[in-house]
Amino acid sequence: QVKEFTIEGSKYVFTPNQIKVKVGDKVKINFINKDGLHDFVIDKLSVKSKRLNTGESEMLEFTANDKGSFEYYCSVGNHKAMGMKGTLVIE
Repeated sequence: QVKEFTIEGSKYVFTPNQIKVKVGDKVKINFINKDGLHDFVIDKLSVKSKRLNTGESEMLEFTANDKGSFEYYCSVGNHKAMGMKGTLVIE
């Protein structure tokens, strides 16, 4: 099953900041940068976008193979520490 999400990045926040899928789902995330310079990273799943400027977007695709909660965040500067993170839950 394919699960598609749009996640927007803006000043130190991702919207939405939690998404849920099931093991085996193919996940498509359309990451749209609304404001500033941001990227989208899930370390444990080896998912990483390019650094995007305001108005740019990138489609990320992967298969949800492992159950658990996986943090996604922006790796630019101190954005993660300022709260630019969220959670992908794989059930």
